[in-house]
Amino acid sequence: MKNLILGLILLLCTGCGQLDVIVRWADITAASRADRYFDLTSEQKSELKENIQNDIAKMRKEMFPEVAKTFRSLEPEIKKEQINKDLVSKNFIEIQSYFKKGTNYFKDTALKTVGKLKKSQFEHFAKKVREDITETQENNETPEKSLKASYKRYRRSLEFWIGGISVKQQDEIENFLKANPYPWQLQNKSREHSLKLFLEASHNPGALQKFVADYFVDYETSRLPEFNEALNKHKAAFQTFLTEQFWKGLSTSQKNVLRDNLISRADDLDKIAQRP
Repeated sequence: MKNLILGLILLLCTGCGQLDVIVRWADITAASRADRYFDLTSEQKSELKENIQNDIAKMRKEMFPEVAKTFRSLEPEIKKEQINKDLVSKNFIEIQSYFKKGTNYFKDTALKTVGKLKKSQFEHFAKKVREDITETQENNETPEKSLKASYKRYRRSLEFWIGGISVKQQDEIENFLKANPYPWQLQNKSREHSLKLFLEASHNPGALQKFVADYFVDYETSRLPEFNEALNKHKAAFQTFLTEQFWKGLSTSQKNVLRDNLISRADDLDKIAQRP
């Protein structure tokens, strides 16, 4: 369930057109996703959906205005030829903090859910996670496939914010990823590591509750340290790429699209936060 919650927060921070629709259906989507991984009973699924509804209501009222404020703080910088590196760094840190803060809203729900799982459901979860890992490995089994997967993700996100990108900008993204490849292999090893810790904890109720609580407070604690190190290095390189290279090539039109998107997304977040 944590991955789905991260997905929701990622949509807030990296772009998706119909945010209100996503938020309204998030409880159903999360419950269905959890059912796929844990093979929930109808009672478990119904309770999970209700608890997630309450969690999302609290998150959108408390955290959404903060995200909106972060977006608005960037808007005055858009027309500048040289973006403020310190401001970008500050906002990168803030957005990363929203991932951890956001997952924390769902900690109690996760604790209630795992506390009622049976052994067969943990086994079902392990099977599904390993299927995901295998699929990721197959999609990134060669440097060419890995580059293609990373490029598609980065391009999609950038195009949401600034509109269409030029051939030169496409080449810049690809060259960045060739020089700073995303650590897919370490990610897979880290997921196996986290799964192993989770399954070991599942044999002891106290250990399970601690693992899940720690995971939802700071999901990095269960990762392989070498993956955290590689991922942070990749993020830092991407931040430098955006501020020192990619930004200089933005057209006036792209900056206008970015500005409009920041304002529009901030307004949407505030409206959703104020909704009863």
